[in-house]
Amino acid sequence: MELSSRKRKILGLLVERYIKTAEPVSSGEIKSLYGEDISSATIRSELASLEEMGYLVQPHVSAGRIPTEIAYKLYVENVLSGEKKEIRVAGVRDYLGKKIVEIEDVVRNTARVISDATNYTSVIVIKNTDDIRIREVKLVEVDAGKALVVIITDSGVIKDNIIEIPVNMGSGYVAAANNVVNELFADKTLRDVKNASASIDDEMMQYHDIFDKIINLLEEYASGRHNKVFVEGTSKMFQHPEFSEIDNARDFIRLLDEKDKLGELMTNDGDIELSVRIGKPDGLEGNCSMVTARYSIGGAEIGKAGVIGPERMDYDKVVSVLHYIQKVFNGETPDDDDNNKEKKNGEIRKRK
Repeated sequence: MELSSRKRKILGLLVERYIKTAEPVSSGEIKSLYGEDISSATIRSELASLEEMGYLVQPHVSAGRIPTEIAYKLYVENVLSGEKKEIRVAGVRDYLGKKIVEIEDVVRNTARVISDATNYTSVIVIKNTDDIRIREVKLVEVDAGKALVVIITDSGVIKDNIIEIPVNMGSGYVAAANNVVNELFADKTLRDVKNASASIDDEMMQYHDIFDKIINLLEEYASGRHNKVFVEGTSKMFQHPEFSEIDNARDFIRLLDEKDKLGELMTNDGDIELSVRIGKPDGLEGNCSMVTARYSIGGAEIGKAGVIGPERMDYDKVVSVLHYIQKVFNGETPDDDDNNKEKKNGEIRKRK
């Protein structure tokens, strides 16, 4: 049943009030917040109707009302359909501006500042590296019998290693091997190159030794079978009254302990830019909600950034923070001082 504009306004006011106070909201509080001439009897009638429709519950007969999961969902729809806001988060953009950064360091730093900005637990998932696409492989002779291998992917991630190569093979050997490697690997995913050895023909066999070493490096690079999950701000959840209840606290800890399941939960929304999960209907126990957003570096998707909080979380604030983080990673945010929109994407180094 479609809600009237008055019911929507009353419900929105009640949800926002409950988010701030964590206390059941009375009809008197709604009346003082409504901002227009409305009788107490009308508000009580509308609240009773919203309760019958499943949007509100009354914990005790003499108490006010609190939102249900479907009330939060409606509230979130309104947040997401409104004008996108940004809450600037100090530290992330400056960190990305460094020339070369370990990607795990970027992720941990970002997770920490998201948690600090929202006062909830933050989770960031790095996508399985099997799905990352190779842009180029560079093979450069650096000494007799040694060559530097540099692997550049679509995410800006770099891996370099020194490998041994046959000696006394002539000045054109490494350059020719470099061409062969790029012919086979360029624009392929790391998953694809695991099967690349089947593509070696007789003409390429002279580069077999180099080829095997690079294949081993790439397979080592792609060996992680699961998404990497980084969690920050776990203790912040226990500042919220919902998690003083032992069952809710236990369910929350269990969710964080099962990192594989948590990673799957965050990444199974496909290409959705921003998604919100609320409570048990969305696979979360213990009075939890989760907001997740895709993030990219240089246009290539790296993974998902998310915030876990109580169902009563400040969705407007969380969505605004994650929206800002998305833009920072894509290099779209203006400078704080002069509104210069130049991108500041540095190279990101992938740790072994």
